[in-house]
Amino acid sequence: MGSVISTIRESFKIISAAIKLLLTLNADYKELLARASRPPGLPVSGPTSSYWLADPPFPHLVDARSERLPERADVAIVGSGITAAAVARTLLLEAERKDAKLERVVVLEARQLCSGATGRNGGHIKPASYTDFAQLKKKFGAERAAAIVRFQRHHLTHIPDLCRAERFHLAECRNVETVDLFLDDASFEKCSSQVDELRHAVPEAEHTISDSKETQEKYHANSQVVGSISYAAGALWPYRFVSSIWNSLLTQFPTTLSIETSTPVESITPADSDSHPFLLHTPRGVIHARHVVHATNAFASQLIPGLRGKITGLRAHMSAQRPGQSFPSDPNGERSWGVVYGGGFDYMTQRPGQEKRGGDLMLGGGFLRSLKQGLDQTGVWDDGTIDALTATHLHGVLPTVFAPQNWGPDAPEGRLVQMWSGTICFTADTVPFVGRVDPRLTGRRVKSASAQPSKQQPLKQQQQQPEPGEWIAAGYHGDGMIYAWLCGSAVGLMLAGSEDDEHVPERPGLPGGRVDGWLPEELRISYERVKGLSLADLADELEL
Repeated sequence: MGSVISTIRESFKIISAAIKLLLTLNADYKELLARASRPPGLPVSGPTSSYWLADPPFPHLVDARSERLPERADVAIVGSGITAAAVARTLLLEAERKDAKLERVVVLEARQLCSGATGRNGGHIKPASYTDFAQLKKKFGAERAAAIVRFQRHHLTHIPDLCRAERFHLAECRNVETVDLFLDDASFEKCSSQVDELRHAVPEAEHTISDSKETQEKYHANSQVVGSISYAAGALWPYRFVSSIWNSLLTQFPTTLSIETSTPVESITPADSDSHPFLLHTPRGVIHARHVVHATNAFASQLIPGLRGKITGLRAHMSAQRPGQSFPSDPNGERSWGVVYGGGFDYMTQRPGQEKRGGDLMLGGGFLRSLKQGLDQTGVWDDGTIDALTATHLHGVLPTVFAPQNWGPDAPEGRLVQMWSGTICFTADTVPFVGRVDPRLTGRRVKSASAQPSKQQPLKQQQQQPEPGEWIAAGYHGDGMIYAWLCGSAVGLMLAGSEDDEHVPERPGLPGGRVDGWLPEELRISYERVKGLSLADLADELEL
């Protein structure tokens, strides 16, 4: 009888523990959804120090601002990262091509130039096409998933082509072979089958699958790695890429473009004006704008209330580390890595080095290593702090994968150079928002400029200009480097009135022709799309 009672007691303990765990997870989940649906606020004033932002190539741009804030703008761009740079460059060059003069384009940045996500990410132009295709296929079907994957992959050519054409050598932009190293059999088998599926839908996306022995020999991993998948990717210094663009544009369009750092947009209200119907309120004054572009990624819902509960920020972590003394460095920085384990992954590039040695290793990830497996990092827009458990993981993962023979003793100066955090963005349906924002999402209805066309402009130019409005390119779902540039470029063409112009020439950094010829329709924002979304739909992806 005693053994029966003991068994019952033990079973009760197990059931009780399971119930407590489920209740805790449910409470955590509810807290996450509430937190993720709140306004993000403005970027914190004291962010962690990013390796990428040190030693800026154009020091005069770090805190660039006019002596007096411009009072009017044809286009006001909120944000100064890669999206904002793509919007501005495409718009200015297209307006010049069409001889459609712009009076003023104003870039408004809450902190220093490009100090948000672009200045904090991994610098990895890496389309993990096999996992993306599998995820997107569930939502959009195979044909449309393939179109989105191809759009992502366009960044592998357009960004390097632009860097070469403009001689942005400071950006260290390069093609790399990337290899995803798998630490468990289940993940490796699942992703290998995804590669086979991708080959049928997007045959040009070439991938090589290697077993454990081949991976150890070719990629110098240790026996902890059960297999690998390798494919083409790219890498660059993201801050230097974007600051090179701003420097070039300011040189080419000195009277049209202005950058206003430390000028956060606190609110936007309608103005009693046909031509410039938006008032952007900042601590330095108010700007009257014809168009407003939201290029703030995870912070977009701060000024667009209708996106709350549809889009959220996540705190991610990056580090710069010195390679171990036996690490097989590439002096040209032409290899990158992923480390995949269960539902988690890390990602790494290596900067070009000198004297036959590669440079610093730029390692990020560890999202699921936090105390609550990533839940406590979701709905967090604070890049002024670092999660201790995530940092511990990033500090220790490299010897785990490469030691002992291919890591060796740490560098004499120590392994860690720097660690910092940044805010990435997830959307409820996993793809970005691009295009004109419906006033029902902003709560701001303005007058139509068509009622009183400007007499100062030729009739043809009036007809080509889009009606005043708010626009967005944001919500890159953690994949900004394979979404942001062309999403921003699409908005630039829309603002220039060239969205449907099949004669837009192809040039470095930009596909030619009509926007709908290369921008997948699933990325376009609409009131109906947003209305049907809920962050609760991300439960499967976050493994809740």
